[in-house]
Amino acid sequence: MPRTVADIMNQKLLYIRDGDRVSLARRHIIEFGVTAVPVLDETHRPVGVVSLRDLAGDRERFEPSGKVETVQASATVEEGARRLAESEYHHLVVVDDKGVAVGMVSSLDFLRELVGLPPRHPERFERF
Repeated sequence: MPRTVADIMNQKLLYIRDGDRVSLARRHIIEFGVTAVPVLDETHRPVGVVSLRDLAGDRERFEPSGKVETVQASATVEEGARRLAESEYHHLVVVDDKGVAVGMVSSLDFLRELVGLPPRHPERFERF
């Protein structure tokens, strides 16, 4: 049976809410050792992603562009990797069948799967 995105994603979803201050995303990124966090609306659906690149500016609030790359948790690893490779990003927000965010998956997660290594996410998430 082919492995799915759910098998390799980080199931501990670190996120900020739509309208939160960018400083909150910065704090999460630094504290948890990640390079991006999704921005979720009140129904827990993704509306954007804040990455280290976004934090380079002096903005105090993040304004989601309305474009966020997602992948279904039930998608095969190959489908997810293809989706990520066709995007301009290094992360995908993983969603369930209703579009609710359930995790994140990165290019490194797909690479580790490709070479036969187990998923590995920042240790700090173990305390989260």
